[in-house]
Amino acid sequence: MKLLIGQILPFITITIFVLGVFYRLGRWVGARIVHNITLSDPWLKSGGEVAVKIGTEAFLFRSLFKFDKALWAGAFIMHFALLNVLGGHIVGFGLLGEQFAYIPGITAEMSKDASNLLGTVFGIVLFVSIAYLLIRRLTIKEVKSIGNSSDVIWLVYLLLIVGVGNIMRLFHQFHIEYEPVRDYIVALFTLQPVVGMELLESPFFLIHFLLVQILLIVFPFSKLMHLFGMFAERWIVNRVYHDPAPGMPNIDVPAARKAGLGLPSGGGGESASEGV
Repeated sequence: MKLLIGQILPFITITIFVLGVFYRLGRWVGARIVHNITLSDPWLKSGGEVAVKIGTEAFLFRSLFKFDKALWAGAFIMHFALLNVLGGHIVGFGLLGEQFAYIPGITAEMSKDASNLLGTVFGIVLFVSIAYLLIRRLTIKEVKSIGNSSDVIWLVYLLLIVGVGNIMRLFHQFHIEYEPVRDYIVALFTLQPVVGMELLESPFFLIHFLLVQILLIVFPFSKLMHLFGMFAERWIVNRVYHDPAPGMPNIDVPAARKAGLGLPSGGGGESASEGV
């Protein structure tokens, strides 16, 4: 089992995840958009305005805030905590928890203490916010009516991953130090044997690591692809308005644009009524 989870499966996971994500992105990029569905109001006139619009939607959940503030609070806190947990894993294990030591006056030991504290806090916040979203899906009639079982399954699955991670944080006997994880990752990617490493003797680490790998394998083919799909969708509906859409079949694009076909009000409406 240690050989499968710790040595073999990570390479299978990375391969499926990377190829799956690129496959899905390739399908989106290659899809022909035959209708202009720009929804920005007012119309955005530059790439900078589009970037600001997409940024506020992606990182602040602007539309969700206007629609349902209770849902926005849970979703925003969950994603913010998740971002910090993922960043903490990368930076913490990469720098052995000493990332704050680069700030004048902070020692390596203080940095490790701060890193451990932040990791624990954000882990708990992440668990509570996911549980909140799960409870909403199970108890609010309107939310249940537009959801499905896969939404509940994913939230429960995320709770399992975060819960096991929190156990390793909160209970000293199951705690994992930074150095063994960093050494394991280095050994893994330099193709050295890792089965005998002490890290893989921890059942909680093996469970946590296996759950994460299964998530990454399924990721490109699930709703979790909204991480990338949201940017593609927002680009389609918030981009600078141009008519006709580049993918419109059997349309003389230069002639249509010259006639002002489909332009917003004030942008050639009279010509548009004449057709092409």
